[in-house]
Amino acid sequence: MLGQIRTLFLGILLLWPLFGLWGLSGHRRELAAPAVAATLVVVGWLYTGYRRQRFPAWSWILEGACVCLVAAGSDFGITIGLCVVWVNFRSLYGRLREKILAVAVICAIMGIGVVTFGVPASVAVALFFTVLISLAVNHVLARGSSARDRSADREATLASAGGGLVASTTRGEAMDVTLGAALSLDRAASAALIFTVAGPALHVIAAAGHVGTEAAGWVTELTRLPERTRAALRPGGYVMVTGGDADAVTDVLRLPRHPVVMLAPMAAHGGVFGMLVLALVRRPSDDLSSSMTTLADEAALTLDQLLSRSRLSIVVEHSADALILAGEAGHIRFVNPAAETMLSHPAGELVGSDLWQLVHENDVSTLRDAASAFERAAPVPCRIRGHEHAGWTEVEALVEYVSEHDGSRSIVFTARDVSERHRLELELRHAQKLESVGRLAAGIAHEINTPIQFVGDNLRFLDTAFADLDRLLGAYRELVATAQGDGDIPAALSHLDSVATEIDIEFVMEEVPVAITQTLEGISRVAHIVRAMKAFGHPGTEEKSRADLNEAITNTIVVANNEIKYIADVETDLGDLPLVHCHLGDINQVVLNLVVNAAHAIGAADRGRGRIRVSTRLEEGYAVIEVADTGTGVPPEIADKLFDPFFTTKEVGTGTGQGLALVRTLVTDRHGGTIDFTSTVGVGTVFTVRLPVVGHDEPQPSSELAEASL
Repeated sequence: MLGQIRTLFLGILLLWPLFGLWGLSGHRRELAAPAVAATLVVVGWLYTGYRRQRFPAWSWILEGACVCLVAAGSDFGITIGLCVVWVNFRSLYGRLREKILAVAVICAIMGIGVVTFGVPASVAVALFFTVLISLAVNHVLARGSSARDRSADREATLASAGGGLVASTTRGEAMDVTLGAALSLDRAASAALIFTVAGPALHVIAAAGHVGTEAAGWVTELTRLPERTRAALRPGGYVMVTGGDADAVTDVLRLPRHPVVMLAPMAAHGGVFGMLVLALVRRPSDDLSSSMTTLADEAALTLDQLLSRSRLSIVVEHSADALILAGEAGHIRFVNPAAETMLSHPAGELVGSDLWQLVHENDVSTLRDAASAFERAAPVPCRIRGHEHAGWTEVEALVEYVSEHDGSRSIVFTARDVSERHRLELELRHAQKLESVGRLAAGIAHEINTPIQFVGDNLRFLDTAFADLDRLLGAYRELVATAQGDGDIPAALSHLDSVATEIDIEFVMEEVPVAITQTLEGISRVAHIVRAMKAFGHPGTEEKSRADLNEAITNTIVVANNEIKYIADVETDLGDLPLVHCHLGDINQVVLNLVVNAAHAIGAADRGRGRIRVSTRLEEGYAVIEVADTGTGVPPEIADKLFDPFFTTKEVGTGTGQGLALVRTLVTDRHGGTIDFTSTVGVGTVFTVRLPVVGHDEPQPSSELAEASL
């Protein structure tokens, strides 16, 4: 704006000779030529200064002498208008001290007119004050326009800095833009730097302008800064220090001495991590607090975004999970190194291909349904591979639809290889089953020992009975031989009778069948326990199969019998169930943990012998298993923690808190079922397990087949 005003007055000044010089005619002819020359000198000099946008202070005297000569040539007549135009134009340049010199020059011009050329004092005084007012008005106008121009320049600088910061791709570029913009805020700006604060340490990370050679990279203590400066290290803070505080700041930051130092904090997420510092050789012409804080905020935002982007890049590049970004139609746009490794394909070949071609056809709909659900998406087990000849890799995948900045939708596909984990989990579950069997081993041995004992006793009786029958058979053989040889038959009969009496043949014949029956029953009992143990302890396979839950429950109760029989009576109410698609070993573990947990609850209640009731039923496509006990019940304050890992109400060394946590994992994660409980303190608890009859990886039967299976 000031430039436009200067151009306007210069135009008037250049037009003045066209009508102002005619006033020289008819007056002092001897001064006419010098006056014309003086006019041309003034106009030429002022035009030259206009082009250079500055005038030396002493030029007021030269210009005043020329104007005085022109005024004298017309006896201070009409050409005195040049004086007014000249003052109006020249007052738009220079500082206040030059305007004081201008007042002296104008006063001298008017004084020369009064003393030398006889200009009436009243006219000279009127002209003097008219020119003086013009000088004052235009000086104020110049100051205001200059301030407005400087404000516009600062706004343009900040806008340019904002664009440069947005375009910055590295922290170095962002800091260069920031420092350059800071130095452009005011002509008095001499040095700029950025320091960061990490705890008690202050680290100068960038510097520009008139700075010391050791400023950049300098590390010192924050406490060395003046208290007033440290107080500004808060969001929205700002401080301008002068004098001794400015010297202290420049010493701490290893800057050359500057009389004025301004500091604006750089904050992100509500915390200050650094400060922008601007050193000036004099006080600024305007208030720079708003510009400094705005620039510092823009730089802080950009540096924080670049840091977040850098961290995100590091996380993505070094993530063990496969990360794939694809368009809404499924065309892959980006893959990270983990995805390349998992799919055994370089990124160049994967980008542009179809994401859904990498996923097993039976898992695609499940992934899409999970992504479209209203609740927060959860990882879904699925299989992926890089090409059609490769083997499938078992993963847990998460698919999310996201909106990008341009409004388009994209797919974020995250996959974690769980094949090794599944193998380890299978081994762990088998080990846990064996651990359970080991815990029950003594009871199982006792269960087997009881029938083995009476089998042994019966066999020893049969051994003795067989020996006695052999003696009786020998007596019969002697009787036959005596009769055939015409011997002493009465004596043989008497011996036979004594042997029969001695072995108590009636008792032997009565007890031998009983002993044989008991022996067979004992062997059958042992075989039953062994079969139950074999079925319970079988490791199973990773693939689900259709199994009879009722049989599994029966076998598990047999295995756990010794843990239960001294505490509670077990009742079963097993309904008609179809074969359930499940991991049978997992179900064995679930039932064992629930039954043993019920027995422990009854024992803790200390109310005498309790009752455990195990029932099954079919309900809306789910096989329902209920285990009810007459134990202590679950207090409401711990109900929400019951399935948490390592949570236990037992004494230290008695329980690990893993039983019910494992039950929930096996039911929900492995089978897609649910487990819940109802409880009344002092009455008992009922655990309810619901398992889908048909798994998600098995085709659903038609309604006719489903009805037929029932």
